[in-house]
Amino acid sequence: MARLQKKKVSSDKTRKREASSGVSVNEKNSPAASSVKAGQKRGENRPAAAPVVPSDPNFIQKGLEFLREVRVELKKVTWPSRKQTAGSTLVVIILVFILGAFLGLVDISLSKLVQIVLA
Repeated sequence: MARLQKKKVSSDKTRKREASSGVSVNEKNSPAASSVKAGQKRGENRPAAAPVVPSDPNFIQKGLEFLREVRVELKKVTWPSRKQTAGSTLVVIILVFILGAFLGLVDISLSKLVQIVLA
């Protein structure tokens, strides 16, 4: 909990930036400083500039970005060798035939049982 209560010490970069802009840490955090913008005198009222809203990327840009990310991810994949792929395919085909035969036998058995019960 003590870590959350400590104040952050401004970094050297922040201090240099504040020194070059002429704003001290105390001025920056004061309520009066928040209403006065850089380069503006205290008594002067300027209308606030319209906020810059980044435009949403269109459909084509999103698609291209997605494809770039896919290419990067595919480079990270460890692809199996041709021998490993052939072996895995053979195992899958054999298991499909075994399970098909088992389910066929169960289907025939249950249909015969239903015929005996209903007859």
